[in-house]
Amino acid sequence: AGKTGTAQNPRGEHHAWFVAFAPYEDPTIALAVVVEHAGHGGAVAAPIAGKVLSGYFSGRWVAEGR
Repeated sequence: AGKTGTAQNPRGEHHAWFVAFAPYEDPTIALAVVVEHAGHGGAVAAPIAGKVLSGYFSGRWVAEGR
């Protein structure tokens, strides 16, 4: 599950953000992506989060210490 957002920036482009947790029924990961001066969250931050989640669930990403 996730939510996009846009933080207004009076000095330039808005900041994009996306927060998520997965899987929905029994979460094992939560993340937040914030991209400054990037516009809208759905266009920039959400695809970054998607790549992180894809790597996490495919086993390609392993946290330090594992």
